[in-house]
Amino acid sequence: MIGAVVTLAVGALLCSALATLGNYAIARDFRGFDLRQSTEILTDPTIAVRYAEYRLATNIFYRQGQVLWAALALLVAYMLIAERIVL
Repeated sequence: MIGAVVTLAVGALLCSALATLGNYAIARDFRGFDLRQSTEILTDPTIAVRYAEYRLATNIFYRQGQVLWAALALLVAYMLIAERIVL
């Protein structure tokens, strides 16, 4: 059971770190760009594809991290409840 907790914790940390790095990459490459205000930058296909790839990868790691953190919380809660019942 401890191995599962450690594995989930490492996976969740890695996904969160990769999502953070993706956000930093977007912020670095697209300074001052706000999609809600202007979409003119996306008329260039090369820039639009790069932006979409960054957003997609970042969102995938973000969602994976959320699922892994939730699974970790449930597993730890189960372990604590099971330990209390056994005692």
